[in-house]
Amino acid sequence: MRDTVLIKEFFNRVGPWIYSFFFTLVGYRSSLKYFVRHNHQRFDLKRGIRILDAGIGTGFLTVNFLKEVPILLKIIGLDFSAGMFVGLKRRLRRMGLEGRVMLQMGDMRRLPFVDESFDMVASSAAMEYLPDVEEGICECGRILRPGGRILIISTRDTFMGKVIAALWRNKTLEPIYVKECMRRVGIEHIETLRFPWYFPHVNWWGMALLGKKAHGLNDL
Repeated sequence: MRDTVLIKEFFNRVGPWIYSFFFTLVGYRSSLKYFVRHNHQRFDLKRGIRILDAGIGTGFLTVNFLKEVPILLKIIGLDFSAGMFVGLKRRLRRMGLEGRVMLQMGDMRRLPFVDESFDMVASSAAMEYLPDVEEGICECGRILRPGGRILIISTRDTFMGKVIAALWRNKTLEPIYVKECMRRVGIEHIETLRFPWYFPHVNWWGMALLGKKAHGLNDL
């Protein structure tokens, strides 16, 4: 619990400016733009669906969903850091996207939503901050409807991943472990997606896993 409080305090300090500046500098923000552009057809997106960005931060992933997907989407963004919301709200105002994102303060380990209430759950650079990653994935699976998609982008356990983790106080994750956690909550057909070839450095430290929630036990 103490670690969670310290992480929240850390992001309350760095969220408004430093976080966005650093990840823009290393190309993560730009890489997400082309990642979404190249992969959005895999997400089964339709107008009117309910999408949650769990651990929205300053909105890198959400902004690219709204700008790169040729469908009018609205997204619910959840985070536990008021500081990150400061940076996020500033970006949404600048881009004229405030009306397409509903913000919810909350903890990814206890999502304030009813079971099977979302068509897609996405999480970028957030799972690796949870004390228990499986707990967060379980919650995402709980609120996802059968047939819905889940996208998890996180820091991989590589040399570059460890460098990122040392700077940003997160852990690194093994893709095999994350996939096992996803399968235990009924996620199937898990794909490993890569960032476009002109952002190779992101693949050296980041991983992106896309899966679909089974319709029933017989689908597993």
